[in-house]
Amino acid sequence: MVEGFSPADPSRAGLFLDFDGTLAPIVANPADSAMTPDLAPVLSDLAERLGLLAVVSGRPAAFLAARAGVRGVRLLGLYGLQEYVDGTVRARPEAAAWEAAVDDARDLLAARLAGLRGVTLEDKGLAVAVHWRNAADRGSAGRAVERLVRDVAAATGLAREPGKLVEELRPPVAWDKGAGVAALTRELGLETVAYVGDDRGDLAAFAAVRRLGGLAVAVDAGDETPPEVLEAADLLLHGTEGVAVWLTDLRDALA
Repeated sequence: MVEGFSPADPSRAGLFLDFDGTLAPIVANPADSAMTPDLAPVLSDLAERLGLLAVVSGRPAAFLAARAGVRGVRLLGLYGLQEYVDGTVRARPEAAAWEAAVDDARDLLAARLAGLRGVTLEDKGLAVAVHWRNAADRGSAGRAVERLVRDVAAATGLAREPGKLVEELRPPVAWDKGAGVAALTRELGLETVAYVGDDRGDLAAFAAVRRLGGLAVAVDAGDETPPEVLEAADLLLHGTEGVAVWLTDLRDALA
């Protein structure tokens, strides 16, 4: 059908997609991240033709609803700790119990990041992230942020989630993108699955689809892409442009 993904019965197939670096190009300001407009009708068509099309992202579910709210597409935020359903964000109870700790972490980070140029604090509600993409000296900024995030993680009990020029703190619950992928696959009785992603947070989803006999697809964005992500993939796509072409070809093949 298309390279690597040829479900015998599309109605029993599931396709899971990351957002940043997969559907949306990485940008300097995380708040400006946006999916390529031409992709919305492609995703809508795929949602009609596949048993499941889902976006599984580290972004909050409400953010995904605003940026990738396409009819028929399920939206899982914060690595699957949230889902946007019928206009409402639903969080897993075990994650919601850490709300106060996340608030403490946000305050500690904000106080200690003051004065660090090019470093941005992103409030995700049930998680908090620190970006240093805009720092003049990324190496020095990254080391400083990592030390700070480790200290705050130890003080609050939150889990550290490193990514591309970003460190994140989130509830330390036994749930990640892989768990979300596996749960939806079981829920819908899917027979063929694939996951497309570009960062370390996607590795758990890669492992999950492989255990299910599915396809792990990595988005190669050059030097920023962690080597372990490329090594864990069955198929490589080149940048968000390559993802758009692959999705469009899949849509056309399923027509």
